[in-house]
Amino acid sequence: MNKKLVAAALGLAFAAPVFADSSNVTLYGRVHQVLDQQSTDTAGGNFALEDASSRFGITGREDLGGGLSLVFGYEFSVGADANAGVGGRHSYIGMKGGWGTLVAGQQDGGNETVAPLYTQAGFLGSVSNQAGPLVVIGGGGTTFSNVVAIQRVQRLNNSFGYKTNIGGVAIEARHGLSGGNNQNTATNAGNNNPNNTATASKENGSRQTEVAATYKLGALTVGGGFQMFDQQGQDPSVFNAASTAGPAGAGANAERTVQGIITYNFGAFTLGGMVAQTSLYETNPANGEDSNTEYLLSATVPMSANSGLFGIYADSERNNLAAPAELTQAQIAYYYDFSKRTRTYVGFNRLTTETVATGAEADQDNFTIGLRHNF
Repeated sequence: MNKKLVAAALGLAFAAPVFADSSNVTLYGRVHQVLDQQSTDTAGGNFALEDASSRFGITGREDLGGGLSLVFGYEFSVGADANAGVGGRHSYIGMKGGWGTLVAGQQDGGNETVAPLYTQAGFLGSVSNQAGPLVVIGGGGTTFSNVVAIQRVQRLNNSFGYKTNIGGVAIEARHGLSGGNNQNTATNAGNNNPNNTATASKENGSRQTEVAATYKLGALTVGGGFQMFDQQGQDPSVFNAASTAGPAGAGANAERTVQGIITYNFGAFTLGGMVAQTSLYETNPANGEDSNTEYLLSATVPMSANSGLFGIYADSERNNLAAPAELTQAQIAYYYDFSKRTRTYVGFNRLTTETVATGAEADQDNFTIGLRHNF
């Protein structure tokens, strides 16, 4: 009897790896820190060591046969500067086949997830690999404000994502239910709810739907996309000073965003450009509907096989703010790659905010030295 039990145990032990091998699981991550000094017109700044979106994650794939695979993943943010705090970045599960990839969960454009406009804007380049020029090269921690001229909805939970490639055109689509808050609890009070009361409805927030198409032909990349915001349970004409719906922060609710991008690699350098417009629900019936307009130019100039210069200039109208403003952002940086996984860079970023009503300007400067390693 004992021999039979031992034989059975050994059989299970040797059989287990067979099942484990059918699922390919990968552990990956990034450690990214910066030495950053931020100063303004009215206050100088001291250097601070900050985490710059370090993370670790797990991805998996199982072959289901017939060209169909199950895919899944979790990615977590970590504070590498103080080894403190673990937060969520994206999580998903879905199916992948010859027809494309369909996933559900929290989408942010990483791995198999989808963030159409955010990902497309990233084609315009970066030195920190932080979603292209949308992010200040400095840190994003609590010490310094990580304000930028161009914003896009990156992370959206409770959403579905789909991507495929048709005739060389990369297509991405994402739909978020209730703006990422579809919980049937009292926490929905005040979430775009004009009565500020608890509700049993699971569709009392803002739905978000976006689609982008990008085409590469040799050195040329062109693309376009749009995003729609469907305000559920709220009069869209009501000015909401606490709203974060849309790609431009607090203020009037966004109705839709349309963007186009183009880049071309001339060999010695690469130029890129983006233009976008966000239509807003009226904040005051007497003023009618308003909009935000955004422009961005970028340039990458290789200096050697593993080094180069990167720069951007961006301009954004923010009519959705409680105090409408125009933001301009200029950035110049030098990068050096020790390997395919390790990069160091140094750069300067200036953000200028001009209040439309008064014409008053305020500058915020970031001088940054960064070191990033992917594993």
